[in-house]
Amino acid sequence: MKKFLSFVLAAALCAPAFAQKMGGTNSDAPTISQTIEAGAGKMSLNYTAVTWAEGKTMARIMDKEKGAGMRKRISENAASAPLGSMTSSVDVKCGDLHLPAGTYEVFFTIDEDLNWSINFKSGEKVHTHKLALADSGHESKRLMLCLYAAEKGAGVYVAFGNKSGDLQLSPHKAETK
Repeated sequence: MKKFLSFVLAAALCAPAFAQKMGGTNSDAPTISQTIEAGAGKMSLNYTAVTWAEGKTMARIMDKEKGAGMRKRISENAASAPLGSMTSSVDVKCGDLHLPAGTYEVFFTIDEDLNWSINFKSGEKVHTHKLALADSGHESKRLMLCLYAAEKGAGVYVAFGNKSGDLQLSPHKAETK
């Protein structure tokens, strides 16, 4: 399992990506499909790489007072217009989440305090993980997700506006009694 995740992440897939397919600026956004196989394991990521209107939309979203309505609309509509999907043939742990092997729709939500969460939806079940983001010191005019090899498992670098952070993924080991 570790060999599979290391191989998957060693590919160091970096690509601008994001989110819910909203707005006219995203009507012709490219779609990206990636699949990695190692041994019996297979992981796929399919998504639409959308723009944030040269960063102007992101600035409005992250304005605590003026962006409240926009954040609310994004979060309310996210599940019905996800950025794409993730499929894994192996169980994965993301923070405290256990994501069983399978296919998930992936989308982001934003709360009133400007905290972002990544959501993995399978059927009616939604697994939500709060992203730990900090000032990045630079501006990303597109949301960027960069999958990389980590010491134990995998990581995803997430950047948008002037915020960035890492999402850690690792093989989920079933508890034994």
